[in-house]
Amino acid sequence: MTLEDLQNFINEQDTLFRSAKSASQTERERVLARTVKISEELGELCDVVLASMGDQRSGKLEVRDSENLSGEFADVIITTFLLAKSMNVNVSEALEKKIKKIRERHNKQLA
Repeated sequence: MTLEDLQNFINEQDTLFRSAKSASQTERERVLARTVKISEELGELCDVVLASMGDQRSGKLEVRDSENLSGEFADVIITTFLLAKSMNVNVSEALEKKIKKIRERHNKQLA
């Protein structure tokens, strides 16, 4: 999957969520809901990471598998992209700028 494919999926999901939610939901409410959703998904990812390392209670250790781990990473990425869309952030451009900045910083450190 490419970043463009992911962005197309995000656009589809955003349209679906907007039609499924009450027409009275404001953009502010949508942003806040998506922000909370990221926290929820990040918490689930943390649980699965800890379980994969054997650092969870036995009940959670019994349901661990690599499918859960990869799925939780995907959930965090998808919800992050949905929030970025709500905030009018072009993730592809943001990533390009951030990667350039990181590379420049690392090049200075190596010089």
